[in-house]
Amino acid sequence: MRLWSSIVIVLCVAGCSGWIQRRAGESTYQLVASSGNVAKRQPDVELARAAMPGGVIQMAAFAAAYPDQPGFRVMYADAICQYAIGFVLDDWDAATLAGRTAEADNLARRLDLLIPQCLDANLARLAPSRRATARTDLAHATVAEVPVLLSIAQADAVALALSPLAHLAELPAITALLERCATLAPGSRDASAELLLAVLAGSRPSIAGGDGGEAEFARARKLAGDGVLMVDVLAARTGAVTRKDRAAFEKLLNGVLAADPTRWPDRRLINELARAKARRYLAAIDTLFPPS
Repeated sequence: MRLWSSIVIVLCVAGCSGWIQRRAGESTYQLVASSGNVAKRQPDVELARAAMPGGVIQMAAFAAAYPDQPGFRVMYADAICQYAIGFVLDDWDAATLAGRTAEADNLARRLDLLIPQCLDANLARLAPSRRATARTDLAHATVAEVPVLLSIAQADAVALALSPLAHLAELPAITALLERCATLAPGSRDASAELLLAVLAGSRPSIAGGDGGEAEFARARKLAGDGVLMVDVLAARTGAVTRKDRAAFEKLLNGVLAADPTRWPDRRLINELARAKARRYLAAIDTLFPPS
């Protein structure tokens, strides 16, 4: 009887331990999710930029500590991709535009490490049978997979931006992936798929049949809705520059700076980042539009 009592006690303690672990994971997840919503409302881009690396490590730790809580895997995937694309790529863009070659090269090396982590974290969110074919088997893609596929396409596009010649052959696959996302979930995530398609179209030079992507940007702007200032920033940086339309460039970016970011509190951080880009591009207007 004492033996059986000991076994029962051990089993109960193990069961309670698992229950406590699950409850701890659920409560921690709710707290972290709430902090993410607060971060979106942050008006100070530099504060967010400084805090983000610690957040990435924290999300990785939570994902490892609570493997039964899939929300942490999603948060980690989002965090590593947002840090790489939202901040490190932005720093690379600033350094490249200013001609700070050594700094740009160092940031490119960092992105070479971060982008594969972004890809791996998102592929881990898919069913094992889909991980190897997610980029190519688009016929079986589902609406539920769209956030993952969008992140994969964005990561692939960053690799293309860093090394155009090395990754140019991947452009059709990136475009097809984005078009599939736009078909499955039009306007998802502030029209991210449509906006990246517009950027790709806007970056195509006229000798390759490019027209600045005006129609694509108009579609992205319509689907994103009011308050997504990044649409006009990227329309200026790619479409207007490709068309050599300095007047449109200034009009778009000055419109972004004239907008009141407090009107869209849940988009405050991304809109402040858009406004920072707008100031940077206007300051570099003579570099982007050199005299004839």
